[in-house]
Amino acid sequence: MGLLHAGILNSLNNVRITAMAEKEKVIVNYVKESLPHVHVYEDADEMFESENLDVAFVTTPVSSHYPIAQSCMRKKINFFIEKPLCRNVEEARRLCEELKNTPGIIHSVGFNRRFIDTFEKAKSLLDAGILGDITSVKSSMYVSNIFTKSTGWRANKNVSGGGVLLDLGSHIVDLLLWYFGPIEEIVTSELKSIYSNEVDDAASATVNFSSGVQGQIDTSWSVRGYRLPELNIEVTGSNGKLRVNEDFIAIDLDQPTIELQEAKTRIYKQSLSTGVPVDLGGAEYTKEDMHMIDCIRENKQALVNAFEAGHTQSVIEAIYDAAKNNLSRKVEYFG
Repeated sequence: MGLLHAGILNSLNNVRITAMAEKEKVIVNYVKESLPHVHVYEDADEMFESENLDVAFVTTPVSSHYPIAQSCMRKKINFFIEKPLCRNVEEARRLCEELKNTPGIIHSVGFNRRFIDTFEKAKSLLDAGILGDITSVKSSMYVSNIFTKSTGWRANKNVSGGGVLLDLGSHIVDLLLWYFGPIEEIVTSELKSIYSNEVDDAASATVNFSSGVQGQIDTSWSVRGYRLPELNIEVTGSNGKLRVNEDFIAIDLDQPTIELQEAKTRIYKQSLSTGVPVDLGGAEYTKEDMHMIDCIRENKQALVNAFEAGHTQSVIEAIYDAAKNNLSRKVEYFG
């Protein structure tokens, strides 16, 4: 992810990668050969002390997110953190409290599904009220990744903070909060460790939103048939249904609306795309990086900032707690 963001940023006008903190020798040697102007450090704090940086992109294992963000705040450096924000809600709460006491820092978290054209368009259609009164939502995110005993930092809870719920599931929760507002209660939840010893490989939850909407969340990185992660959201309202994923929006209305003159409509991502200057891993990565740079230039806070990511962390923590204790759980937000 660090190389992906570096490649995108180095391709944008008036943006230049000047320094990198990296311990992996293969990457260090590659950067020194390919980008000789980039100063390479083994330690992030040493880099922050030595360089005059406008922004740092934090693409390290989750356990290091909080201490690196603290270093950025001490040096008054804007920062972008790949999701999730932190290992747990305690770290996220402390980070957000420290950000409140460090004004002027622009911060963003890598929930890039908000920058996918179909999910953006679905947000505008839902806000326009095409479905009438929304009653329920079903959501899922699957990928075919883990089918043997998992190793590495993601399988170590002390480093990762959790499993698929914190990894893939946080994308779902972020979009649901963006679409429908706060989740008030985790009614039921279940976690399954199929191939991992310390973290979850599958997770599901039933939730109630403060607005009265009822929701279902289901995620796994051990489902066959998903070469790439696929996120689906299906919303039901008094005037029909809307289904959205990365590729299209399918709408089935009882009655047409001002926004949609046809009751049955399918909107494909190709008709929504406005293009990006460079596409290395998906346009959404470029759009979120461009958004971060624009926010710094315009001195405005990012769309998906640490405070919003903290709300997502609160929901995730409540789902974990409900599953552990086999009880419903109220979500306690902070910030």
